[in-house]
Amino acid sequence: MGGRRESANQMSVNARGPVALLPELRPGAFYVANDGPPPGPVCYCEDTSDRYDIFGFRCKGVVCSVQTAFQNVLIADTVSYGRALFLDGVLQSSEHDESLYHELLVQPAMLSHPNPRDVLIIGGGEGATLREVLAHRSVQRAVMVDIDETCVELCREHLGPWHQGAMQDPRAHLVFTDGRAFVEQDLDFYDVVIIDVVDMLENGPAQRIYTQEFYRHLRQRLRPGGIVVVQGMEFSHVDHVQHAALVRTLRTAFSEVHSYQSHIPSFVAPWGFVLASDHVRPYEWSAATLDATIAHRLGNSWLLHVDGAFLTSRFQLCLATQKLLSMPGPTLGDDLGFARPPEPEQVDDPIAVFPARPLLT
Repeated sequence: MGGRRESANQMSVNARGPVALLPELRPGAFYVANDGPPPGPVCYCEDTSDRYDIFGFRCKGVVCSVQTAFQNVLIADTVSYGRALFLDGVLQSSEHDESLYHELLVQPAMLSHPNPRDVLIIGGGEGATLREVLAHRSVQRAVMVDIDETCVELCREHLGPWHQGAMQDPRAHLVFTDGRAFVEQDLDFYDVVIIDVVDMLENGPAQRIYTQEFYRHLRQRLRPGGIVVVQGMEFSHVDHVQHAALVRTLRTAFSEVHSYQSHIPSFVAPWGFVLASDHVRPYEWSAATLDATIAHRLGNSWLLHVDGAFLTSRFQLCLATQKLLSMPGPTLGDDLGFARPPEPEQVDDPIAVFPARPLLT
């Protein structure tokens, strides 16, 4: 599913035109009618997941807004990115670039495995992760575990270009429960595990998916040669704290843990991913070999973004980022809350909230 999430997000939608044309929103969200061009209802969805910045997405209209047992699900048609999914006011994926995100999330792990037959997806409510997995003809069974059945059904109804019917594939098995509980109780084994849940958040529904205890349980569900990939949140040399903690935590369970990144336009940020196993070394990959594997497994027309050269380049990190990832720090555990940097007003020197500069001196 990807995308950012914070507990205290407030999403506002401003509309030009008759407010009555737009559906009811969750508490805390609101419409404001404005006069003047352009004509008709035009709304703006605010993404306030960043503590310092607010991003606005101009929309043509709201498709639906539903409060489920776990979160607010809003699907809107944006001007710049097409149809988009917001959870609790935070953009998760958009029509125009979801293929870039989901190809990068899924294909490195799938292409690294010689014969992926059984795949576990934790999260991935839009069905696009499932779509990319089932494109591999070797896959016999893909289990998608998502805690929010209502959200999945809304995505099934309104986000057809994402899942492209993947949820109806006979190889797909949908399970609606907590991902952590499923892994601890499941007795099956998997070749590839893909974790596509919302970002880590203290006391949030996904927090227990990011701990060393969980990854040790997950390791026991892997067949020999198994591979795990985790969506790794916003990630650059100036925004690396959560990603670096995730990498350190995965290293408590796996010997080969590698970060990669790409800019996802609708996320307005570079996005990180983490590949974890005991044997996969992306720096040994050959672009030509990857291209041959893609042609054999997926054909030459399935992927819109990823080829061998592009994929190998995603693991090439700048020197500052490499140094930050190599530094010691805390890992994430069931009994440890995530330690956030201080707010700017809480420190005498505002530059102290940007650890990249003092760490590199």
